[in-house]
Amino acid sequence: MKRTVYYGSTAIIEKPVYGVGNIHNDYGLGFYCTNNLEMSKEWASRKSGFGYVNVYSIRDDRLNILDLTKRTNNNVLIWINMLIKNRSVFDELRNTYPKELAYLDSKYSIDLANYDVVIGYRADDSYFRFPESFIKNEITLKSLETIYKSGDLGKQYVLISKRAFNLIKFESYVETNEIYKRQYYARKDKANNLYKELIIADRYASDTKILDLIKQDGKNI
Repeated sequence: MKRTVYYGSTAIIEKPVYGVGNIHNDYGLGFYCTNNLEMSKEWASRKSGFGYVNVYSIRDDRLNILDLTKRTNNNVLIWINMLIKNRSVFDELRNTYPKELAYLDSKYSIDLANYDVVIGYRADDSYFRFPESFIKNEITLKSLETIYKSGDLGKQYVLISKRAFNLIKFESYVETNEIYKRQYYARKDKANNLYKELIIADRYASDTKILDLIKQDGKNI
């Protein structure tokens, strides 16, 4: 299957290079694209108001793909576990909630070494507070799933293997403008308002929280 993916940047990138980048992204080292053109425009414009959306095609029917956006019971928790392990913004959380994080890692850890591509939810600093509050037992699993399946985050399409890098092909680029910078910050404001609402609504909610998962799992051992 030939797929079109986009990469928002301040530069035109005709050939993504394997092994180059930030290891502290959601899934570690990789080339982070999306199938959402509008979100790519926002990402490219978020700093200066101007940038480029690089357009690529890739034949991914020959690749081993892990799709964490499929609606299963565990995929959100698998994604949250990866996010917390890879993102340095959660360093303090690892020191103060070791039991909760150890539980997640023991139940919802996946080795990406066998995959070429990961499809998963996109996170930025406006959404980091949601998994953090889940680990702190402040919001429910139901709320967490609703947030990450709502579509506001968009999906990432991440090349993680050399094989995947060899199959991606640069097609063209699109210039962006100030409009998309405003859209980016409007999306952040929406996330901030949603977070405030959920913290209040879930304070005394009876739906499952992370300590409930840990207790339930302990009973089943």
